[in-house]
Amino acid sequence: MKLFLSIILAGLLGILVIFGPIGIYILCAIILGVIFRSFVLINDIHKQVVPVGGRDRVQEAYEKFLKEKEEKEVNEERSKE
Repeated sequence: MKLFLSIILAGLLGILVIFGPIGIYILCAIILGVIFRSFVLINDIHKQVVPVGGRDRVQEAYEKFLKEKEEKEVNEERSKE
């Protein structure tokens, strides 16, 4: 049923576009509204999936790697002395 209504709506919008600038305005307004709403929904999904101030495992692993590398260099310098 939703598909049928979408087809009918698309047909009506196509007829409006043929009639001139008013139809084109309505069509552009609908398209921009759909794009804007999509961006809002994607932003909401992103906020739910990625919590603010959450633990970043990649950053933790990188800091651990740097710390181990620094300790290794310090140990090598001590062994040379």
